[in-house]
Amino acid sequence: MTREEFEATHPGEPIAMKLLQGYFWHPKELEGVTLPDQLPMGAFVLLDLVRPPFAFFDNGMPTETQAFYQLTVLEIYDAWPDNEAMGLRALLASQELDPILNATPSSVGWTLSEDLRPV
Repeated sequence: MTREEFEATHPGEPIAMKLLQGYFWHPKELEGVTLPDQLPMGAFVLLDLVRPPFAFFDNGMPTETQAFYQLTVLEIYDAWPDNEAMGLRALLASQELDPILNATPSSVGWTLSEDLRPV
């Protein structure tokens, strides 16, 4: 959806925009691995359980041994934000999420990319 389409069909409504999108996984037997629901900057962190997007890791280990989640970091805006502002917010979200992810056990994995689109 473009800014023009959104503004024409949803005038004056807030919009949820992704900042980061990717995957988060851990061994199925590992319990208690969580991420915060919200980052200090205010962005929301969503984890949705999904089927692994591929059958094997690069080392040949089957992904079926892991609990896989789609990881989305998003913010809600009163109006469609400009790309530069969203890029800066995505960078800040990445900087705040990095130490949280790096504090998880070594058996936890993730991959994230900037994804500046409406949810």
